[in-house]
Amino acid sequence: MNASIRTPGSIWAKLIEQNAANAKKPEGRGDAFCWFVGARGSGKSTLLNRFLYPTRVEVPKPSEGLEYTYARKPSNFDHEKKDLAHIWEVGGSQDFAEEIGQGDQIFLNVKQVTTAVVVIVVDLSDPGSVLPTLLGWLDAIKKKLAATYEKFEKRGIQLPEQLRTRAKGKLYSQNEDKDVVWHSGISIVIAATKYDAFRDADPELKKVMGRTLRWIAHSHGAFLMYLGGLHAMGGGGGDAGGDAAMDRALLDNFSRLMNHLIFTGLDKKPSLKLQPQLDHSGPLMVPAGTDKLRDIGRPRGVADGNVAAGLQEWREVCDKFFPPKERARTAKFEIDERYKEEEVDLVRQRKLQELEAYKKEQEITKEMAKKKVAAAKAGDKGDKAPSSANGSAAAPAKKKSSGEGKTKTKSAAG
Repeated sequence: MNASIRTPGSIWAKLIEQNAANAKKPEGRGDAFCWFVGARGSGKSTLLNRFLYPTRVEVPKPSEGLEYTYARKPSNFDHEKKDLAHIWEVGGSQDFAEEIGQGDQIFLNVKQVTTAVVVIVVDLSDPGSVLPTLLGWLDAIKKKLAATYEKFEKRGIQLPEQLRTRAKGKLYSQNEDKDVVWHSGISIVIAATKYDAFRDADPELKKVMGRTLRWIAHSHGAFLMYLGGLHAMGGGGGDAGGDAAMDRALLDNFSRLMNHLIFTGLDKKPSLKLQPQLDHSGPLMVPAGTDKLRDIGRPRGVADGNVAAGLQEWREVCDKFFPPKERARTAKFEIDERYKEEEVDLVRQRKLQELEAYKKEQEITKEMAKKKVAAAKAGDKGDKAPSSANGSAAAPAKKKSSGEGKTKTKSAAG
């Protein structure tokens, strides 16, 4: 029987060979997880749409809340399979974004950090919002990664250190600042959109913005890319001229980088078509690990490797040139009319009414309990007067005269 199964050319022999070949194939890197985050109106939806569907003409509607999509690509390990990328866009109010960033279900949890990519979108047409948005999300990433990495470390798993070492080795191995850079262990991309609205700004303003973003990106192990003309690119259109051609080249470069980070990851250093662009007079394109603190410089003094001091100096200068707007708290999140469902809304309304009734009932119960306790205390004070052994009220004690000293006084009955 065994001899017949292994007869060359038989069905069984082919199945055995196929299983043996599949067993030798690498398992792949698993699903990828990507988030597009940033301020409302910064161009997240448009940028994501241009990345996923480069030839689409229509401009996507602004996102509200959390929107999910996915992308597939033939696996680098096994072309018969497809790698899957889960992509979220975090839109809506700042409060909602903060809730997502602090949650443990969707953003940078233990199952996602190995293949995580975060794209922080900042709006160059609103320069006063750039630093608050960027630093706010970098802070959220740091806090969330610290909490996630702690879960691994408590179990004795060395994955966080392996991820940091991987990023440092692949991106910063030849960089003189490798020991002062914060290596997150994940891929971070800073996408500065609407450069077409910032292109003709005063050179000094462009210099301050450019060097500030370079300092932040380099010190956080992030990629920095300027992008413009996104609304004019659908279907390959757009204004004629060198600016439009450069805008298309920058977007193509961004898409190439994203494909690498999502489907290959930091196990291999990205290879991009465009050379690094460090001149602030034009659109910046700075891959992680290609910049240097001493080349960026500091507003006061020389770059001495003190990342925090340099960041503080650039932040002060940037705030002076681009005063941040006071953040207005937006109204609470409401469901768009397009997504309302009558049956669901009725159930929700009923549950809210039940909740309010329960709260009122609990308040009434608390008040009644307080009154009972107060009445019981008042009753105890009135009922518990001092009494004799036989239950009758005790007579007041007779005062001792000054001459009695410590001599016992006999009672009248004695």
